[in-house]
Amino acid sequence: MELLTGTIIFLALLVLLLIGVPVAYALGFLSIAVLVILQGAGGLSLVASTAWSAVASFVLSSVPLFIFMGAVISVSGMGSRLYNAISKWLSWLPGGLAVATTVACGIMAAVSGSSVATAAAIGNMSIKEMRSRGYTAKFATGSVSAGGTLGIIIPPSIPLIIYGVTAGQSIGKLFMAGVIPGILLMLMFAGYQIITAHVRKGYSINTSDIMEIDQEVTWHDRFVALKDILPLAVLIVIILGSIYGGVATASEAAALGCIGSLVLAAGYRTLNRNALLQIIQETAKNTAMIGMIIIGAMLFGYVLTTTNVASSISEMVVNLAISKWLILIVINLLLIFLGFFMETISIIVITVPILAPVIVALDWDLLWFGVMMAINMEMALITPPVGLNLYVVKGVAPDISLETIIRGVLPYVLIMAVTIALLALVPDLALWLPRLGAVQ
Repeated sequence: MELLTGTIIFLALLVLLLIGVPVAYALGFLSIAVLVILQGAGGLSLVASTAWSAVASFVLSSVPLFIFMGAVISVSGMGSRLYNAISKWLSWLPGGLAVATTVACGIMAAVSGSSVATAAAIGNMSIKEMRSRGYTAKFATGSVSAGGTLGIIIPPSIPLIIYGVTAGQSIGKLFMAGVIPGILLMLMFAGYQIITAHVRKGYSINTSDIMEIDQEVTWHDRFVALKDILPLAVLIVIILGSIYGGVATASEAAALGCIGSLVLAAGYRTLNRNALLQIIQETAKNTAMIGMIIIGAMLFGYVLTTTNVASSISEMVVNLAISKWLILIVINLLLIFLGFFMETISIIVITVPILAPVIVALDWDLLWFGVMMAINMEMALITPPVGLNLYVVKGVAPDISLETIIRGVLPYVLIMAVTIALLALVPDLALWLPRLGAVQ
């Protein structure tokens, strides 16, 4: 009976999403309808309290703070300065500008928590610079689109915060779990770019990805550029160091990050009335969107719990006479499939209440699975038709076709799939740091 109820609920949700109802409203309206059907008008008494408890969480206060910090860094132009500085230090590498794009995206991810903000901030300058020096549109846009996704896994990560709240896991430990896989993924991106540049250098501009025009960079230029790298590096150390050392919670570290980003922006003299207004508007809009999705998701989770749908699905999966590794493969394929049609936070809040009990029943760690899910969500950001980073890059470079951008990200999708396999085989890639630190 529970499985039939679950099937009807998920089919109704699918129909609402297909006809264009926003995810938050689809989850909320469907949950209220099910509660009224099963419990009568009395079921409505739970809606207000559930909605309030969904967002009245100290942990969730870190979300608007990290959004604010990312907006300050993006609007103030620090992302462009960072890219310029790193490109000078990596100019000696084959494909140095592409590698600089990836590294700059990784650093931006560590201070913004947002993939979209990272792609926009770095892409605005890097694509133009790469193309002016002979990189093809495919290679340049692929580097930015994929590099931007690092904002999901390298802490602080807003999707990891949402996962932690939904799965009942420590945000600080999730952040630490994402550090090594995030750095590994960044290095694999850079490795692909270096190898591609080395192998194809010397071909004609029409058939190669790169025909880099030499640009003389002196050591004086590199040391001068440190002034645009070190402040953000210090900000990263403050945020992650305070969390890892057990000095501050994720929310407290986010507050420190906000203060630090404002100080940096003031030091660069890039803050004015219009910039502050843009930062506040962006923070309010994104916070409201995420809050509405969380409220809808919590109502939906309550419905799945009270109808025993979640526990029935978990029990059915666990009792299947197949390898738990095959179940893990199916789960990952499901997440990849959902990524074609839904954005990351929606996938997390809809699937985690169902998948978390399955992961626990199969004796796997929810921190480990959270990192694996984050990499899946990275893939969702660069796979059509809903991949947000594809459209962000398209907005930054409107003269480049969407098809070209998609072809540019395909190698990175494969790299992410390999990283997921490595994480499955070596769980300590995610679990080693959380075991070491005094994380709250």
